[in-house]
Amino acid sequence: MKKTIAMLLAIAFVATVAASSFARTLEEEKQAVRDYLKVVDAKIIKFRKEGNTVKMKQMQAEKQGTLRRWEALKAKMEAEKAAAAAPAPAAPAPAKAAPAAEGMGMTLGVNAGLDAGLFGVAGNLDYDLAGIGAKGLKVRVGGNYVAGTNPTGSDDVKAISLKLGGLYDITDYLSALGMPLSYYVGAAYLLPVKVNAGRTGKWGAEAYLGANYNVPDFGIINAELGYGALKYADTAAALKGLDLKIGYSYAF
Repeated sequence: MKKTIAMLLAIAFVATVAASSFARTLEEEKQAVRDYLKVVDAKIIKFRKEGNTVKMKQMQAEKQGTLRRWEALKAKMEAEKAAAAAPAPAAPAPAKAAPAAEGMGMTLGVNAGLDAGLFGVAGNLDYDLAGIGAKGLKVRVGGNYVAGTNPTGSDDVKAISLKLGGLYDITDYLSALGMPLSYYVGAAYLLPVKVNAGRTGKWGAEAYLGANYNVPDFGIINAELGYGALKYADTAAALKGLDLKIGYSYAF
């Protein structure tokens, strides 16, 4: 019952965000972007005066990424407006810009919530492959901890797993709502290395949709929604269920 309620809440959240992306006019979106860029410009000036080159470059990259997302959104909204006003077929929409890349770098983060339907905590290290020509791609390594009662087999589980997976940026395909939002999809292979009091070497997997909210001079607030499974023992049924986690990460 708890998993069903969690799933319904997650679906309602995603539907609300998707609906709000169509509520603003072009002028309202433009004003929202202007307001956000004023904040970013103020940060750039502040860090330049303080001599903080790292923070200044991060803000400059964020400004360029916001401008690229705004141009893509403006082109889409203008094409839709032209198509609605003219009965004849609209001209092809401008090609979408490639996902914004900020060069090679790493992001270290932690999140917590539902993991395969049970309580879980995860630590992730993401490595950006843009520097070797793979724009929008990241490698993810890390570990998961999950604890609770397996609803399939009714046995108590405390498991630690290592993971190796990847992420792909899909920001250009979704609305940023005039905010510093980015989106991605990801998947990972899990290797349980400790289950309860013993060791094991079975397998697991997870897949998810994620969203990052970049807070200048603070870090990144992160949310992920997906599904996970963990086969931790030959004699026990596999753990399966919803993944729904919220966390914090920092890029460097």
